[in-house]
Amino acid sequence: MFQAVVNPHERSNLGQHYTSVPNILKTIEPLFLDGLREQFDAGFDSVRKLEALLDRVSKIKVFDPACGSGNFLVIAYKELRKLEHAILERLADLDPKHQVLFAESKISIENFYGIELADFATEVAILSLWIAKHQMNTEFKDKFNVSIPLIPLKETGQIQQGNATRVDWSTVCPNDGGEIYLISNPPYAGVKEQTKDQKADFAPVFGSRPFSKKLDYVSLWFVKAADYIEDTIAQAAFVSTKSITQGEQVGLMFPAIFAMGIEIGYAYTPFNWSNNAKRNAGVTVIVVSLRNSSTAKKFLYQSDLQIETSNINGYLTEGGNVFVMPRSKPLSQLPLMTFGSKGADWGNLMLDSAERDSLLNTAPDAARFIRRILGTDEFVNDQEKWCLWIEDSDASVAWRIPVLARRFESVAEKRSASSDVATRKDSATPYRFQARRFKPTESIIFPKVSSSRREYIPVGYLGAGAVINVSAFAIYDAQPWVLALLISRTHIAWTGAVGGRMREDYQYSNTIVYNNFPVPPLADAVKEKLTVAALRVLDVREYHCEKTLAELYDPDLMPEDLRAAHKEVDALVDSIYSKRDYETDEQRLSDLFSMYEVMTAEEAAKAPAKNTRSARK
Repeated sequence: MFQAVVNPHERSNLGQHYTSVPNILKTIEPLFLDGLREQFDAGFDSVRKLEALLDRVSKIKVFDPACGSGNFLVIAYKELRKLEHAILERLADLDPKHQVLFAESKISIENFYGIELADFATEVAILSLWIAKHQMNTEFKDKFNVSIPLIPLKETGQIQQGNATRVDWSTVCPNDGGEIYLISNPPYAGVKEQTKDQKADFAPVFGSRPFSKKLDYVSLWFVKAADYIEDTIAQAAFVSTKSITQGEQVGLMFPAIFAMGIEIGYAYTPFNWSNNAKRNAGVTVIVVSLRNSSTAKKFLYQSDLQIETSNINGYLTEGGNVFVMPRSKPLSQLPLMTFGSKGADWGNLMLDSAERDSLLNTAPDAARFIRRILGTDEFVNDQEKWCLWIEDSDASVAWRIPVLARRFESVAEKRSASSDVATRKDSATPYRFQARRFKPTESIIFPKVSSSRREYIPVGYLGAGAVINVSAFAIYDAQPWVLALLISRTHIAWTGAVGGRMREDYQYSNTIVYNNFPVPPLADAVKEKLTVAALRVLDVREYHCEKTLAELYDPDLMPEDLRAAHKEVDALVDSIYSKRDYETDEQRLSDLFSMYEVMTAEEAAKAPAKNTRSARK
């Protein structure tokens, strides 16, 4: 009802996205319902144990600090009432005296707490709990023939209107050491989507602790939850966009949380989240639970699998609590990956095929200055683009060609008018790209953004004449064995775990993904095998040269011989990391994070010794 009548633009701004019952259950079942049901099964034949469980259930508090119209609280209330009914039914079976049932439910809506920013939604949440109570009272009457009157309303609920980032949660739901569960689907808002008011909410949450302005808004709920549950038995489980467990976000948020002695008890890896609400939001989300460190089991939920793990890190994989932060050089023995070259030329140093042909007809001598230039789109979609690439030693020759001189003059004029100091300075050399990273060697081109629908990221190997532009990454002086590593399933799994996302697509980073990719020292014989496997992939692509890479790597259209060539690369690269065959990417990631942890520890151990030697000098 609420979703149908609320202004959809306002709902999006406030982060009010209706969560379906199955997705709410992914939050509350592993958090506490499964444990309660197990206790019910264990005490099924014991009056004493069932009575103890009933007493426990009656004292549980559920708290949603971004409750919207109350969906999480309503479902949690109903599920606890259903469990209560099952307990009472069994008690009546075990002991005739329990045929005289309670006149009221022991589960009070006074134990259900919420904070909501919008006043209308707050009122709807209160009403929703009353309706839920009436529904469960009706079920109670059907089962036990005892009516529990709703009127007069004895319970008003504990839903408060306010900004949850500014409110002291303990004043709403006092954390008195009892059994409290925080459940919620907080507002997401990436850094670019945050309003001025939302940006102002960070300082009150972090207090004296440092924080990054790059954090997603939803991180405030995780930090406040960690503060709330620290050194208590309270636990939390939130639905969130997967962005907080990918790329730079992990290292910005989770260190502060883990430093409090908080751990991830269970997590659902990314799954598609949609619902039957009007104009529902279709996104990919995760569920992450927080609790104080304990010996209790930890679980990762992937598709329909429940996987027990020793530890769940911020990337939602099994492994130590490592944080992959940007670094300027590769951790492993890999060549340097840089950005492509940037023109800052307002199109004057760029040519499409028609402009190239026209220029050559007018000035054939300009041919020596024209090179093929490729970015992500040009490479993947086989688009022909060209550029003027002129070395300083050839500038005087290029200036004497009138058609080129006119282009240079236009670049100089535009750069001179720029508000950027560096760009104005570069107006003195208008024939040059502003950022020049091209080398006349064979190179690897790596797309900055690639569709996650593809089984493989279409990485390329280019000849010595091609310029890579700023929309892609470049490795110059590249060897084919490096290409084999980058197109492997292992590297894609690493990219998906530690890299960022642009909507659903992989958003690659040389400083975070590539420079941190753990690769053990490779013997020459292994590099030779990798080279052969990589060249096989390139040969198969060439065999299908009538198709673009976008077509070749479409999962519905990918030729079987190309897929087979990639599988050979996968098997070879996997053998570098493990003697056993991998069945899942999670197994790959477990080994990758373990290797990363070892390599960074060794790096850190060497650093003090190096500094000591420097100090002695």
